This record gives sequence, structure tokens and C-alpha cells, in this order.
Amino acid sequence: MAQKNWRSDQSRDQYFIKARKLGYRSRSVFKLKEIDQKYKLIKKESRILDLGSSPGGWSEYIANNHSVKTIIASDIQPMESIDNVKFILGDFTNNETQQNIIRLNNNQKFNLILSDISTKKTGNKITDQYQFYNIANNILEFSLNGLTSNGVLVIKVFIGHGFEDFKNDLDNYFENIYIFKPKSSRPESKETYAIGKKIRYTQNL
Repeated sequence: MAQKNWRSDQSRDQYFIKARKLGYRSRSVFKLKEIDQKYKLIKKESRILDLGSSPGGWSEYIANNHSVKTIIASDIQPMESIDNVKFILGDFTNNETQQNIIRLNNNQKFNLILSDISTKKTGNKITDQYQFYNIANNILEFSLNGLTSNGVLVIKVFIGHGFEDFKNDLDNYFENIYIFKPKSSRPESKETYAIGKKIRYTQNL
């Protein structure tokens, strides 16, 4: 019943309807569009990594609206191909997947790392938050190695247990931190986005 109600609510969601009308793969494209317009993240000739990419809304938006050098997308779920987007199927927390991403980017650093990753809900809020921030910390660690010194990390986060600790880590590693909830995020959702700009220090891949 809950799933049926969720689908019914989704079908009445203005962004869901707009996404279908415009032929976008998901409503999440509007979130990235808002973030990009506010913080001017996607720049010409950038190398971009899109984590949690399936079904491909963010990668498709970038490929269709910006002239960038490289877009690499990765997800644990399959994704239909997009022109000028390289896709890696795999669990990002797996070292092999990370190494495949690095190799596909020709051992270059990224200018922008995006993560819209969520975890499956167990029903236990503490467990869910723990599992999510375990992945988020993995992404942060990779970003410290994988971003250029002026690189940017955009990562979905959830307000609740673990959020303040993660934000403190971001403050330690990035010179500028912004917390932004797009209008296209559902009001009842605890999701928001953290944007970290300019790493305080870099490491070798």
C-alpha cells in the first residue's frame, strides 16, 4: 500500500510530470540544474564523475547542455548508454571499481565529482544513516585523491545521525562548504546537498 501511495504521489509531482514531458530520464535532473545555476559548477572542458548515475539524468543533462572534456558515470545498477558518457557498472565502495574509474579517466584528476547515491532503506533510521555515511565517507576519501586542487564535490546527504560529523570532515578538507536543498527536492525528504569547493590539500592517485 505504501509503495502504491508513493507512486500515486510521484505521478502528481510537478517535477516528475515536467521530466516526462521534456523527455528527461528522471526528475533529479532539476536538482542538478538548480545546483549548477546557483554555484556555477559545470565548466567548459571539465572532467566529471557522476556517481549513483542510473538512470542517467545528471549525465544526460551535462552531455546535452555543456561542452565538457569527459563524463564518467558509475552505478551499481545498469544504465542505458548516453552519447559522450562512459559508464562503469560496479559498487563504488569496491576498490576495483574505483581503479576502473581512474583508468578510464587516463589517471587524470576530476574537476567535478557528483554523487546522488542513496542506500536502500531498512526501516531502522540509525542503521540507514550509518550505511549511507559509510558510503559518503568513501566518496569523500576518493575525492581528496581524485579532484584537482580547485575541484568541486557535490554530494547528496541526509540530515540526521552522522550529518554533523560528515559536515565537519568537509570543513576540514575543503576551503568553502555550502549546504543547499533544491526546490525540486521533495519537501518532506531529509535529503539535501553538500558542495565542497577547493581542496585544502591534494594527494597522489
